[in-house]
Amino acid sequence: MQIYIESRGFSQDDDYRWLKVTEESQTRVDQEYLPTIIQEANKLIDSESASVVLSRRNNSLLFLLTSIEPVDRVDFAHRQIRISVACLMPDSLDNQRILRMLAATALDTEERQHLTTEISQAVSLGGELGFQVNFEHIQKLTNISAAKNLLQDKLPNTTKKIAELSPQRQQELASELKEHCLPNQQGLIVVVTGIKKEQAFIDANIWRGLSSLVVYSDWQIINQTLPENNLATKLSKYFNSLMIIIGILSAVSLLAKTLNF
Repeated sequence: MQIYIESRGFSQDDDYRWLKVTEESQTRVDQEYLPTIIQEANKLIDSESASVVLSRRNNSLLFLLTSIEPVDRVDFAHRQIRISVACLMPDSLDNQRILRMLAATALDTEERQHLTTEISQAVSLGGELGFQVNFEHIQKLTNISAAKNLLQDKLPNTTKKIAELSPQRQQELASELKEHCLPNQQGLIVVVTGIKKEQAFIDANIWRGLSSLVVYSDWQIINQTLPENNLATKLSKYFNSLMIIIGILSAVSLLAKTLNF
């Protein structure tokens, strides 16, 4: 398991940075050198809002939780300090269960506060890099026994869906993750974020997506929406082209009549 934490320290010089955290060390990692699976996830979320991502790349699974806001933790300018956590694991059924549990907990309104508290206690201000991480405390969050007790392993509904971000949809997604395994698809599987257009979800072929910019308040099936949108676009272009042709023909006809006189 690989753990990456992003946060900042109190002072002006201790700006936001990523640390790779192991039992033996905590090393700064520039964003461009993060694992590709984390970089791909970061591109599809609103970095200023709380986001939840589940992703698969080759034989690796990712859980990403961003913009956790610990209580009473501010920087030198009294701005809220945020924490982001990325957990990278080999793809296996047990590891899927762990990451499903973490994602479901992060999406559940009541359970999220407990997760926020646990992460806040594991990530504290201080140290040479501005903040420091208690690896053992973070590792306790990935308890397979707790995951097995919480989850079921029903086959997933592979139909891809998106909806507008709301507490109700988040709760529905949390319940689905507790009851069903993840689909076998590669790439981004679950993305819950703030300001992200629905077309970005469609282009990324996401299994479940929630964003405040999606126009559908209810779940919308992606593979039905996309052809309809394409058809509407094609008809609009066809109509516009037809109107241009009619306009040209009318002008030519009028010119011919004028020349005959």
